[in-house]
Amino acid sequence: MCALEVRVLVWAVKQRPDKEARPLSLDALAEAAVRAGVAQLIIERDESLERADRRLIADTIRRAGSSEMQYRHVAPHEHPLLWVSDAVAWCYSNGGDWIRRVEALVESRVTRRRNT
Repeated sequence: MCALEVRVLVWAVKQRPDKEARPLSLDALAEAAVRAGVAQLIIERDESLERADRRLIADTIRRAGSSEMQYRHVAPHEHPLLWVSDAVAWCYSNGGDWIRRVEALVESRVTRRRNT
């Protein structure tokens, strides 16, 4: 995986439940994508979260003053590179040597903690 010509950005939210961490991370992702001039954002589909994700991303795009970036949710088999982000997230959640193993893929990391 580290031999692929892909890079990832990691957003970690510490000391918060997933219900709070996901929107914080997704907002930061969408904002960074707009700033970077990304044409299309692909997100792995979770039907239980898709409506909230769409609302949050649309708000972020509007707030950033962009109407250019497109976004869509897809199943993992519809976009094979989604497995890279899943693998890196798994490594970060398991910590230790797993983080070192994917370090070549990680372009940057942002960590948010409670009250930040």
